[in-house]
Amino acid sequence: MLNVKKEKLMELSDLLHNSMMRKKRQAGTTKDDILIENRIFGILCDDSGVPPTKCAIRLNDKFGYDLTGEDIINIFRRRRMAVPKDRFELFKWCSDVADLFEKAITGDKDAFAEYEKLRKESAVKSIKHHDSQDRIAAIMIYRRFPEIVTEGDSEILDSLGNTLARYLFYDISDAICEVYEFPTYRERKSSNNTFVKTKSTMTLEQALKRIDSLESELERTSSMLSDLQNEFEEQLNESKVKELTDFFAKLNSEKYGSILDQLLELQKGLNTLRKNGYEVPIEINGLLIVIKKLTQFVQDSHINPILKPNSIRTVRAADVEFSDYIGTPFTSETEEKRVKALSPGWIFKDKEIQISRPRVEEVKE
Repeated sequence: MLNVKKEKLMELSDLLHNSMMRKKRQAGTTKDDILIENRIFGILCDDSGVPPTKCAIRLNDKFGYDLTGEDIINIFRRRRMAVPKDRFELFKWCSDVADLFEKAITGDKDAFAEYEKLRKESAVKSIKHHDSQDRIAAIMIYRRFPEIVTEGDSEILDSLGNTLARYLFYDISDAICEVYEFPTYRERKSSNNTFVKTKSTMTLEQALKRIDSLESELERTSSMLSDLQNEFEEQLNESKVKELTDFFAKLNSEKYGSILDQLLELQKGLNTLRKNGYEVPIEINGLLIVIKKLTQFVQDSHINPILKPNSIRTVRAADVEFSDYIGTPFTSETEEKRVKALSPGWIFKDKEIQISRPRVEEVKE
């Protein structure tokens, strides 16, 4: 529970709610991808070590989705948090930001300075600046301190992408400065301006502050519009990737006869015939050209098989977690079984996105 005087908390809550309402107008229509990501971030804020499959189960139970652990991993990859170590660092940084926010919101000026310093640092050492760190930190703060949440704020927060969440953080800092009369960034930046120092009347002082505030708001709005444009282009590229992977996922679905799997088998069969000196009848040359061009199209699109067809290997339960496994249940994490790849599974190599799951069957001794 925040140790904040009631009037200060109410004032701060009102300022943050006004900021949220502005962000709602700026966000426009809520994008499903962003909504799902933010809900996943919310689950991880409560338990950053939750495995992808359990995360999917919790998400499905709470919001009625039908996601798998594999879907969660793909989202982790898209958001550059697939490596467990990086994910731990990211959420530890967000937790530290929230801890300093708790102190800053009580009027602790030194804690506010530390909070400002930390939130501008990179959350993950191996990444210059994690693009989702502000979004996750904002979700962490709003989940941990419901005292500052006005009705509807959490739903708006779930709709914010990286850019709007980052600018929400600027508004949070401005709100703390206003409530506790800390110098804002703009005031600190212009503290050496002699014209500001020589203000002689209250009216002039008020006018200068208003001008300064408007200039700061205009500068921030201009910067935000530029960032939103960049984020839109990024989302457009992500949409193109999603369309590509969805297309190949349908192509290899059972409904359409697992065409990618069939291409591998056809190519293997043709290579065997050529090695044995078999001359293909001229009547089916056209079909062979189609197969060759379709195979080339798949390769040029960087769609690759995950396993070697019909290969046999020794696995444990964790090795087949993201495969369709046919066989007797594993009795322990260390038990090993021999399995044969009935379907290799497919992956989009550029983004490490799994398109279809491998299907493996236990080999009976």
